[in-house]
Amino acid sequence: MAEINGRRLRGELARAHILAHSAWIASRHGLEGISIGRVALEAGVGKGNVQILFGDKETLQFATLEKAVDLYQAAVIFPAMSRETPLARLLAIIEGWFDFVEKRTMPGGCFLNAVSSEYRARPGRIQDRIMEHRVTTRDRYRKLIVEARAAGELKGDLDADQLVFDLVANEAVANVAALLNDIEEFHRARATSLRRITANIPFSPTQRRRRTARC
Repeated sequence: MAEINGRRLRGELARAHILAHSAWIASRHGLEGISIGRVALEAGVGKGNVQILFGDKETLQFATLEKAVDLYQAAVIFPAMSRETPLARLLAIIEGWFDFVEKRTMPGGCFLNAVSSEYRARPGRIQDRIMEHRVTTRDRYRKLIVEARAAGELKGDLDADQLVFDLVANEAVANVAALLNDIEEFHRARATSLRRITANIPFSPTQRRRRTARC
């Protein structure tokens, strides 16, 4: 039993090592830039090892997609979702996404944005999985917006679906801008996303009285 567990652990470590390299390659060159030989070379393992663990190129690509999403979730989503309120979680995800891209946590910026474009006309299980991740992203935003609205942290008449659309649209623009080193457009997209949130935070009674007094 100990020997079996040891083999399983070594296999899991080898798999994680290979996927870390394949995610880095795919971030720069797309999922189609992955090959068993290329990943084996960059990971410093034999092609046979990669084939044993993943079987074929498509399975390796699929696993690489999942690894890239896991890396983003660990860096951005999990910390953000530990915040106390829906609005705090929403803002942390927005800020976290822009920080993730700006700091080149992955060299190609937002992996999901990149592969969505890469696979937009390539039906199959990878495209299907990309769509599932896109839906998850939008549903997460929508849920936090609705919860923040119900908690009185955002205005009651806020259109959640429109705000979700605006947030993901700004991310798409910002990702391209970051990769093309268009810093002004990147920061404009970031500021626009944050402004869409802050503009929909209701005034407290005290703030409302102060605002009225100034007028």
